[in-house]
Amino acid sequence: MSSIMSSIMSSHDVIAWLVPTARGTPADKAANSPSNALRAVSSPPSALLAPCDPQRAIQLSFAHPPSRPGSFVLGTDPGCDVVLPPRPGIAPRHCALRFDAEARLVLHDFSERGTAVWYDWETSGDQTDYSWVLSSGYSLGFPSSSVRRVVVDIQGVRFRVVVNDHSADWDAYKAKVDAFCAQPPWLESLAAGRDAASSEAPPFSQASLVEVFVKGLGTGTEAIGEVYLWNVAKPWEPLVRAAA
Repeated sequence: MSSIMSSIMSSHDVIAWLVPTARGTPADKAANSPSNALRAVSSPPSALLAPCDPQRAIQLSFAHPPSRPGSFVLGTDPGCDVVLPPRPGIAPRHCALRFDAEARLVLHDFSERGTAVWYDWETSGDQTDYSWVLSSGYSLGFPSSSVRRVVVDIQGVRFRVVVNDHSADWDAYKAKVDAFCAQPPWLESLAAGRDAASSEAPPFSQASLVEVFVKGLGTGTEAIGEVYLWNVAKPWEPLVRAAA
């Protein structure tokens, strides 16, 4: 194993690598795109398995967190954390990689055309508004206990997901996951129903928040309803009711 590979594999900040399944594919082009230069690495882990594998991969790590807390968003929008090539069926914000309560890496689709995940040679095809578990948690169960290869297929852009091994120190890893998933103070205050205009809150233009008025039933001409805040940068998340 080369010194470069040893450095990559021993990094405690690395969460996983998205390794193109073959050279010259749309995923391989994404890994070599200037749009993903921040997360692209040479000599991905798959190079240990076969010399014909692609020479670059996309690395997800705690050291280079996503633009919004809690999830790496994949899509064709230049503002995504992993920018995908403009292919039919791929949405500007197509899906996201995040953690669940057991510190397992999961992929959630929120597109119109869907995403497919292969566990070895098994897949249920393209699914929309669906989540897949990509790594095991403390239990070291599925998929690592029974699956040798996990492939994410985003409308023809196929990455093998290679998850870094943190089993030697799960407590330290869980602490990193908790910090990664933590919401900023201004968003926590919104969820708690406090004043959205506190000094800790960034401008709405920066936070990508829009007000949504939900009209309720009532009599007369006066509108009855409540105001919610919607983070358009993370449209798959629920609305947050604004303070009265």
